[in-house]
Amino acid sequence: MKKIFFSIAILISATTFAQKDELKVLKKIATNDKIQSEDIVNYETTISKLETIVTTPEDKNSLAFYKGIKAIKELSQFGFQPSKEQVAKIFTPQNIITSLVELKKVFDYETKSGKKVYTDEIEKLLILYKPMLIDASFSLNEAKRYKEASEVFYAWFQFDSLNYMYLENAAVLAQLAEDFLTSEKYYKEIQKLGFEGTGTQVFKSSKKDVANIIASFSFYRKDYEQAKKDYAYLVSLDPSDLQSQVNEANCYYYLNDLTTYKAKISAVLAKDSNNATLQFNVGYLMLSDDAKLVEEINANLKNDKKYNELTAKRKEMFKNAMPYFEKSYQLDASNADCKAILKTCYEILGMKDKATLIK
Repeated sequence: MKKIFFSIAILISATTFAQKDELKVLKKIATNDKIQSEDIVNYETTISKLETIVTTPEDKNSLAFYKGIKAIKELSQFGFQPSKEQVAKIFTPQNIITSLVELKKVFDYETKSGKKVYTDEIEKLLILYKPMLIDASFSLNEAKRYKEASEVFYAWFQFDSLNYMYLENAAVLAQLAEDFLTSEKYYKEIQKLGFEGTGTQVFKSSKKDVANIIASFSFYRKDYEQAKKDYAYLVSLDPSDLQSQVNEANCYYYLNDLTTYKAKISAVLAKDSNNATLQFNVGYLMLSDDAKLVEEINANLKNDKKYNELTAKRKEMFKNAMPYFEKSYQLDASNADCKAILKTCYEILGMKDKATLIK
């Protein structure tokens, strides 16, 4: 047993010495004012090697530090005033994220341990390089690389959770990238953080704006159970917002709870019966299944019974929607969309005399 323990002791000792050697190499390169491209290659190789052997919390902290400043050190080979092209080449989305994630590890570890080994050095580096990192982050948005920009700004928020702008940017950019699930996740974080605060702890979006976006996401992915809750909350924030009430009612329509739908829609229309757009939107929703019905009808041209059932169902649908289009047309005869759909209603229902009056 003594020989086994002795062997283990030798192995641990060798690994420790290896760690120290690798850290010395990284330190030497990092403190070199005239860093060269070959130094960067050596730096990367040494980090890769150290990742496989590092064991102690202290040395893991050192590894995080050297990984975190890698991009900064790589940029330093171009001097203190690198060109935009050089900054873009080095401060890639992944490099920015890696830097922020690793440096945050260092800050967290040294705050918890109470021992500042690298914190002061990082803060000095950030005074010089943070503006370049931020510019590189915003340039992704300018280049319409929205998904990458969103990921980068979320990394910034994790690095500096007191700057709410980073989280809001991440949410907006994810939406622009059409990554709606991620955008919804970020907006829910905004909602959870709240809208009270000072300085950088304030969102530009209002509580209502965010609630509306979250409800829209739920509705878009057809999670109508969640959407009706989201819209109910939105309505509670602004009871005068009739469109939100219509959207809430629409959720019940798609859940086939027509009794609740009619009650809510009737209540909304009673508040603003002379709203042409509102009348049109209600009628338009009632025709939402038309494309599907037409497809079924065309598929059953040789099945008389099924064909007649489907055409009757379609006529009933247009009959129910028609009064809303008529009211909308009465209020605003210039709406081309309303005129076209109303004319279609009359034609489908065999009311050709009325259809001819729509010009």
